[in-house]
Amino acid sequence: MKISALLLTAALSLSTAASALTVSTARVVTLPGADTAYAAPLPGGRWAVNADNGVLILDGNLKTQIGWYTLRGPVAGLSVSPDGARLAAMTGERWTVWDVASGRELRSGEPAYDATLAFDPQGNLLMLDDGTLRSINLANGRATDLIGDGELYGAVVSPDGTRAVLSFEDRVELVDLDSGDVLAEANLAEEPGGLGAHFSPDGQAAAVRTGSEALILRAGQEPVDVKGGEDLDPTDDSLLFLNDRELLLVSYGEGQRIDAQTGQPRGEAFEVDSDGPVVSGPDGRLLALGSSVAFLNAAELDAPATGRVTLASSNALTGGFIGKSAYAGVNRFTNLSTLQDLNVGGTNRLYDFDLQSDMLWTLNGETVSTLRGGKLNRLTTLDSDAEYDLIQSTPDGTYAVATGYYGLALMNGQTGKVLKKVTEEQLKVEDIHAALPTNDGKAILVIPHEGNVFRYDVATGKQTPAFKLPTDAEATALQLSRGGTLAVTYDDADYEARVALVKPGATTAFKTLAFDNRVRAVRFSPDGKLLAVLTSDPQNALQIFDTASGNRLIRTGTFNMGTSLLAWAPAGNQLMVGAGLLGKAGSVTVFDVKR
Repeated sequence: MKISALLLTAALSLSTAASALTVSTARVVTLPGADTAYAAPLPGGRWAVNADNGVLILDGNLKTQIGWYTLRGPVAGLSVSPDGARLAAMTGERWTVWDVASGRELRSGEPAYDATLAFDPQGNLLMLDDGTLRSINLANGRATDLIGDGELYGAVVSPDGTRAVLSFEDRVELVDLDSGDVLAEANLAEEPGGLGAHFSPDGQAAAVRTGSEALILRAGQEPVDVKGGEDLDPTDDSLLFLNDRELLLVSYGEGQRIDAQTGQPRGEAFEVDSDGPVVSGPDGRLLALGSSVAFLNAAELDAPATGRVTLASSNALTGGFIGKSAYAGVNRFTNLSTLQDLNVGGTNRLYDFDLQSDMLWTLNGETVSTLRGGKLNRLTTLDSDAEYDLIQSTPDGTYAVATGYYGLALMNGQTGKVLKKVTEEQLKVEDIHAALPTNDGKAILVIPHEGNVFRYDVATGKQTPAFKLPTDAEATALQLSRGGTLAVTYDDADYEARVALVKPGATTAFKTLAFDNRVRAVRFSPDGKLLAVLTSDPQNALQIFDTASGNRLIRTGTFNMGTSLLAWAPAGNQLMVGAGLLGKAGSVTVFDVKR
């Protein structure tokens, strides 16, 4: 698909009395890689789908016709009215209904903790709200209780809005919404862990998933268990009617035909070309979701999918700056100007990376590679015993530590050598949550499962305190500035997010930064004078502090999605956040920083 860059110019904020700082949006770039978990057919062969936080309408060839990016965070539900005129979607924070023809927003609101979305035949919105299914008149916003009386665990409404599968603590029911009549029901052995349902073409049956059971409810008949369906996830897996006689079960890319009368498998299992759920349209077409969208052939389910499209992502997971060039992507490093991918030695099992001072470290499976000056070096292949999944480097990129629950490995990127390996037993800790080399590579700062952050001397093995946590606090991440200031991210006894700034040689903070939302990433500027903090704040996710004083200089940024990608340019004049700005398509935002 076409990838475009959107140049914005508005300044987002400026200064404190002590130090002037201006941050402005240099560009927002859109890259492929969205996750799609929800889809519903529209008239004319079109589809409504989500792409991360985006809500898109795709034509019959899966090309985007229109998109809305006003919901923040991943979409958690999507529905189309029976006549195809209205489209609803929601996240955990907001629901919105649009008029499909005009693109106009009709109404929005805040969903309940258990909310689901659907429509009745008249186009009124149906929402689960604290155990009760309610009808919302979109013209005046008036809500009317329909069914449930606060006892519902889940509700899935048929595409025509006439019937629903309802889950309770101990049972599931197939009901007629107009009369309230129970058409079929089944007792549950376990409390439902969710609810997924698909309705037969004739509307007389529903295939139901609760997280621990899968069964077929058919009007006027006893329920039928689906063999092999007990482990189906209500959201991530699929159990749908191919026709009135046969079901398709899909889980982790494996498919199985199921007899719709007996619940028994038909034939052998087979591979399905999908890494996500599968949905069906009224014409029998099957749409595979996940990291892309594509059509499956209902007559030849094990055939390769066709028409595959990778939709635009609303965030980026990997990236940073090399020289004056910015790179970002979803498990890849795409040049934001040329849109060419950088060869970093493989990303098929990319657990973690770190990029500082033009030195890129990657941990791909157990293989550690470095990239500097265009030269790729596969430095080492680590053992699997430590379960390495993190890698962090020094501000100059020379040293890095790979961390796993059960061990550490210190490496020198210039010599290509592994300098030290140490296990949790040798450190006398239960397991390891994070670690960081000191700037000279002579010691490793360690966050253990329990206790204070400590310094491990590589030569002697001696351990000394590096930061004494407040009572009942838990450290989660470490960063060092070029000048040696340590930033410790932790949650205090009340689970409030904090970042402690610790001077070289000290074990207590000279300044503790408090945040109302989760801290996702912390990065010192290349000269160490500024500290950027990325949080989950819905309005001002990006904050920049003066390192020496700990004073906040700026806060800004309302992003489409959460991300942990935060990176400074080597010159300290730009800052990258791996998310687009709310309201428009975008995967990564680059800010200009002027002091």
